[in-house]
Amino acid sequence: MSINTTFKVIVGDYAERHFIKRFKKKYKNIWLTTYKAIDFTLSRINKFKNKSLVEEIHSCDIWNILKCEFKVAWTNDSPHWSWNRYIVFQNNEIEECKILLLYWKTDIQWDRETDWWEWEIKNNYKEIAKLFSWLQ
Repeated sequence: MSINTTFKVIVGDYAERHFIKRFKKKYKNIWLTTYKAIDFTLSRINKFKNKSLVEEIHSCDIWNILKCEFKVAWTNDSPHWSWNRYIVFQNNEIEECKILLLYWKTDIQWDRETDWWEWEIKNNYKEIAKLFSWLQ
């Protein structure tokens, strides 16, 4: 897989309904610019992997689960300190990145963030969970 590969970016239905909808409502016109930055990062994901914005969490054959940080456009926060995160399923075979979750860290009511988003994937993206034995 070349570092110059361009990935198609899609948003999961669950992410759109339960998470992105709230960001759109809160940030209105700024959200479009913010999403364009996220889309740019994901379309060139191999260039950003294992940098401060993108961390590969799980890998299995041609698939990866990535945890990414982002900031809202025109804010002074860094992506890390903004506490904005998104979880992505990367399919290297079809060169596609799918946003599974997009959230504020303060939304998490669990003790461990990782436990929360793994539970969300298990329950809302069963087809992806089956690809990773740790999610079953």
